Amino acid sequence: MDIKNHNKGRKKPVMGKPFQIAVFTAVLLGIVLMVFRYFGFVSKTVYEESVSHLTEVFHQSDNMLRELTDKNLTYLHMWGENLQNTSSEDEIRNYIKKAQEDAGFLDFFFLSVDGDYKMATGETGYLGLQENIEEEIRQGNDVIANAAVPGKSQLLVFATPRAHGIYQGFEYDAIAIAYENSDIVNVLDISVFNGDAQSFIVHPDGRVVVDHSSESWGNVYNFFGVLREHSDMSEKEINELSEKFKAGRTDAMLVNLDKENYYLVYEKSDIQDWMFLGLVREDIVNASMNSLQRSTMLLVSVVVLCIAALLISFIIQKSRASLRRKDTEILYRDELFQKLSMNVDDVFLMLDAKTYQADYVSPNVEKLMGFTVEQIRKDIYILGKLHPWDSENSKKNYLEGIQTSEQQEWDFEYLHQKTGERRWFHIVAMGSEVNRKKKYILVMSDRTSDRNMNQALSEAVRAAETANRAKSTFLSNMSHDIRTPMNAIIGFTTLAVSNIDNQKKVRDYLGKILSSSNHLLSLINDILDMSRIESGKIHLEETEVSLSDVLHDLKTIISGQIHAKQLELYMDAMDVTNEDVYCDKTRLNQVLLNLLSNAIKFTPAGGTVSVRLKQYPGTVKGSELYEIRVKDNGIGMSQEFVQKIFSPFERERTSTVSRTQGTGLGMAITKNIVDMMGGTIEVRTEQGKGTEFIVRLPFRTQPENHRIEKIADLEGLKALVVDDDFDTCDSVTKMLVKVGMRSEWTLSGKEAVLRARQSMELGDAFHAYIIDWRLPDMNGIEVTRQIRSLGDDTPIIILTAYDWSDIEVEARAAGVTAFCAKPLFMSDIRDTLMAAIGQSQAEQENPVLPKTSLDFRGRCILLVEDNELNREIAVEILNEYGFLVDTAENGAEAVEKVKRSKPGGYDLVLMDVQMPVMNGYEATKQIRALTDPALSGITILAMTANAFDEDKKKALECGMNGFLSKPIVIEELISTLQNNLVD
Repeated sequence: MDIKNHNKGRKKPVMGKPFQIAVFTAVLLGIVLMVFRYFGFVSKTVYEESVSHLTEVFHQSDNMLRELTDKNLTYLHMWGENLQNTSSEDEIRNYIKKAQEDAGFLDFFFLSVDGDYKMATGETGYLGLQENIEEEIRQGNDVIANAAVPGKSQLLVFATPRAHGIYQGFEYDAIAIAYENSDIVNVLDISVFNGDAQSFIVHPDGRVVVDHSSESWGNVYNFFGVLREHSDMSEKEINELSEKFKAGRTDAMLVNLDKENYYLVYEKSDIQDWMFLGLVREDIVNASMNSLQRSTMLLVSVVVLCIAALLISFIIQKSRASLRRKDTEILYRDELFQKLSMNVDDVFLMLDAKTYQADYVSPNVEKLMGFTVEQIRKDIYILGKLHPWDSENSKKNYLEGIQTSEQQEWDFEYLHQKTGERRWFHIVAMGSEVNRKKKYILVMSDRTSDRNMNQALSEAVRAAETANRAKSTFLSNMSHDIRTPMNAIIGFTTLAVSNIDNQKKVRDYLGKILSSSNHLLSLINDILDMSRIESGKIHLEETEVSLSDVLHDLKTIISGQIHAKQLELYMDAMDVTNEDVYCDKTRLNQVLLNLLSNAIKFTPAGGTVSVRLKQYPGTVKGSELYEIRVKDNGIGMSQEFVQKIFSPFERERTSTVSRTQGTGLGMAITKNIVDMMGGTIEVRTEQGKGTEFIVRLPFRTQPENHRIEKIADLEGLKALVVDDDFDTCDSVTKMLVKVGMRSEWTLSGKEAVLRARQSMELGDAFHAYIIDWRLPDMNGIEVTRQIRSLGDDTPIIILTAYDWSDIEVEARAAGVTAFCAKPLFMSDIRDTLMAAIGQSQAEQENPVLPKTSLDFRGRCILLVEDNELNREIAVEILNEYGFLVDTAENGAEAVEKVKRSKPGGYDLVLMDVQMPVMNGYEATKQIRALTDPALSGITILAMTANAFDEDKKKALECGMNGFLSKPIVIEELISTLQNNLVD
């Protein structure tokens, strides 16, 4: 645009008559508008002043009512105390008569909670109170309520339960006095409006307590009923007013009642839930204001007209100079717009609506789009190159159809013509008219930075939501996971108590309890590890794991549930040559427990649940692929639900499943853990037939434990495997071959006896029998019995997936040599065979208490613990290791004991954190502040259930030397004590 030549050829403006008329009209309209605005201001001021005046007047009436209420309740309390101390009925009557003369109330009542009354004169009756006073009187609260007594006008009753007893044989729970409503109305009479003001005391629901209203309305029982009958308010407006009453609001409004405007003022009274209402006609309140308003408006109108005349004259005088200044301002604005457009992210275009020739192009177009001003002026359609990937719409006319004063907006993704960078623009196209020619004005705003920022914010929000969902999902699922080992702990504890005299059984049960307890503890530790949950990630901790131990422990944990639901459980292992692996045992247990718990939960009584572990060659050196199949013949699932089974909170909605408890989180967590382990999970199901989950996980093997040693004494000898499951026979046969035996198998117990007889007759007898306990044609004990009847003393091993304690006596009597639990691993069969031929080492019992390299006898520990049970456990454990233990029940007692002790009297302090009187942190600070360095420097270890990282940090900051979490892990306790008590 040529700015220098912008004003060439402009003629000097001359102000004509049309322009003067226009200026005059504009000024006149401005004056009229100003007058109307002033009138509106005056009306608003009148309204506000009227409301303020009314509010003050009715507030004074409310205060008078409150004073009346307080006075009567005070009298009642005083009279009640005196009546309690008066026994003579004559004295009571005289006292009440004197009180009535002094206070001026209408009647005095001895009142029961059900509303019956007796007066001092002996008259009895029922006081029809609007409120249910029984609960208030029983709670000892004063009561104020309306009442109706036959033959009398409506009463306002004040009652207090502070006096109660028997009068003339009538047992009363409270005393009460009553006033006629007309007496109360006199208090509320507002003289300032010459008796034309009306007032009410109402409950928030509109029920009238005191009525001081127009006689034309009759007796008013509900204020909202008056509004519905006499006002033009809608039901919605009445309901909104009711909500304000319930909220205890103080306010005012104009209402039309019987075609007259009234000021309605309402405020919350301090008495019970009452609202104080006042009604005064608008013309009465504004009588003095209206006269003032009219005089003021007349005066202002005269002044405004004078000012308008002077202003019009002044405008005419200044118009020519103003036009000259405007020409200069246009030049300035043009220059300013040019400079500003170079520093903003908006491109401005003005196009002719007919030719689409660019009349104006802002100079920043080259910076933002990569085109020069000349290129766009020459061909506007060059802008189509900004989005080359959209060739079909590149020449589409988006401006066609936009009318003058209309506006359209859209967004485009553009390609910068010089840098090749993708950018996002928001386009605003407006129709306009300049010198009677239609123009299009385009504002193209670069929103790339805004879009990038919004995208970053959205990603941050999604990340926060993901972390929050992960936290909620994990914590909710813990309830499901914790109950499974807890069920085993409770069940085996009950069995241990019932078999307390059988040491072998009790030890077995305690071992299983310990296994389940350790699993439970690992779950609790995960709950407390909030840093993992906050990040939305649970890191795997790989340790040395025996898959044999995992499956046997798993069977122990769920056996109680299996037995309770009367289900059959089958567990076996196939082709597992590497049973010792590296993996996260807790997470693996969590996956298997989730799958098994669901199988048990959704399989009806009499059904079957099976677990099969199979090893396949791995794709990475040093790793093998393990397939775990969990199968049931329960209710199954629909194919529709299978598609979303791994989504959080999803549960199938059927009549059967709806009765089964669960959060719908277990399978989602299972899928996440399997994914983290680098595995896969697959589901096969059919409604009414059951479900099978197939989990495939790659595990690193432990090469140092992969040794398959042959048993020299059994090498070359025959063994017979008897099981009705072909896969079990095949798997056990392969394991027997690996230990050096010749193995045969059969699916029938009867055939096993026949083969035993034949092998003896042929002189090639079997040297080991491995027989399943439950065979379809003959159980394993009977097979054993018949083999022994042949005179064969070969070792016989019974395979079982169940607890064999119930059949052990019978089996031993039949000739069973040993038992082996399914699933059967290589280590299990080697140990069982070695034991059967008498070559195994004596079974060493794992000590419950770990050994220590230090002698703790004579060492003294101060145990600070407020919980008696926790204190007893810790004392017993420490005594087992030879410690002398002194105890304190709170931090203050601990500080006192350390202060009174001799240096070296205590070797160490075990300090709980959360305790009454003084917590462990404060106690540690006070011990560290002792003047004797031998006492202040004593070793202090925190021993607390507060196991968060911030708790550990706080313990160390206050002066503690170490941290132990509850429940007590004995290995950690003894190891920590050894490290801190080394001389």
